Amino acid sequence: MLDHFEEGELPEQNASLSNQPDLRDVLGSLSKEKLIEILVDLADEDHVLHKTLVFNYASVDRQVELDRCRELIDSITHKFLAKEGYISYRNVDDFADDLTRVLERVETIEDSLIAMEVAGLLLTEAVNSYQYADDSGGAIGDLVDQTMTIIQSIAEESTDVNVQKELLDKLIQLSKDKAFEGWIDYRIDVLSISTTFAEDDALRRRLIGELELWIDDSGNRYGHYSNERIYNLLYEMIQTHGTVAEARQFMHDKLDYPSFRERLLQIELDNDNYERVVELAMVGEKKDADCKGLVNRWKKWRYTAYKKMNSSKEQIILGRELVVDGEFDYYWDLKDLAADDFPSFYARLKNELETKNNRVYLQLIEAEEDMDAMLRYVRANPSHIEPFLKYLMDEHEEEAIHLFKIYIKEMADRTNNRSQYKGICQMLRRFKKVGGREVQIRLVEELQVQYKRRPAFIDELSKLL
Repeated sequence: MLDHFEEGELPEQNASLSNQPDLRDVLGSLSKEKLIEILVDLADEDHVLHKTLVFNYASVDRQVELDRCRELIDSITHKFLAKEGYISYRNVDDFADDLTRVLERVETIEDSLIAMEVAGLLLTEAVNSYQYADDSGGAIGDLVDQTMTIIQSIAEESTDVNVQKELLDKLIQLSKDKAFEGWIDYRIDVLSISTTFAEDDALRRRLIGELELWIDDSGNRYGHYSNERIYNLLYEMIQTHGTVAEARQFMHDKLDYPSFRERLLQIELDNDNYERVVELAMVGEKKDADCKGLVNRWKKWRYTAYKKMNSSKEQIILGRELVVDGEFDYYWDLKDLAADDFPSFYARLKNELETKNNRVYLQLIEAEEDMDAMLRYVRANPSHIEPFLKYLMDEHEEEAIHLFKIYIKEMADRTNNRSQYKGICQMLRRFKKVGGREVQIRLVEELQVQYKRRPAFIDELSKLL
């Protein structure tokens, strides 16, 4: 409609927009027939708008409601796929926003069975869309999470056992959908929602049977992870609806899974059974020797037991292992335990960390404000000067400024675009706070001479003068 206006004419028209009446007032002055005519004309030009209007405002029965939802989901998907055959990163947010209309509709449906089916349709399409959309920004993942939350709400709000039975049937059917092939976590998420109905004995037995069908006996690592999630769901039902002995036995049978070993460790710790905590932790360390994260987790439990038992010797040996492995917080206990032997202990630990764990070594020398170690380190690694400036400026001001200058020059030599040049200028602004305005200007001028063939860099540097 506006195509015939010249570009220069639009600003003049825009200048008067503030004097135009509010759109709501304009529409409010129109007759019902005129409003219908406008909406029909707009809907005729926009297929998705047409389906959205019908979807949101038409009164229909159950099957028609489901068919409308499928049609709307299909039309949204087709609308975005038709452009490139794939939904690119720049379009995926709009795609997810359009599908969110369906989710908003689900929240208005009073019949929980229909609402569950519609939410299931949306969930499977959202998961399917991972195959044809770039979701590196997480918009589709967010939609999946929101849909799971709505499904959970539908389940929780149902109190009639007959309706619960039908909802459980639908959730079990949904969990078996082909969309979840390769997405076992989503299958388990759906079945996890089903535990809402575990109060009823028959429904609980049905759910337990379904969960057990998804136990993976392949022995691979991911199967082990998914099994752990399923066993946790089963355990929670046994814990709530079974006997203490049944729950305890189930826990003991599943100690190969970290969450169950931790449950038992917590129980034994709470009951002051520290020797048993040590035993369980050591078995875990041996069993999970190829997984450093788990080994450290079990070591922490063992360390806690040693501390409760006042076993200082074992505590020092294990605490040192944890610190060297990156758990710096344990250092403070070790420092207290070292007491009069601290200078010797600190020197040995510092030497070990210097060769085995650079990150923790830096934490250590900063925590102890070890000036000699800091200075020695930044001389060899000027790029680490900034964190140590506040410690070095009092006694080593001249050398600290010199090392900061070396660092800036090293970084400047690696830059090749305006964004990086701006980063160097930010460093120079920080350098000014340390060395003063005069020293900063001299360094800027040096860089201008050295990089005179980089006009963008010269332009950024000139802003500092």
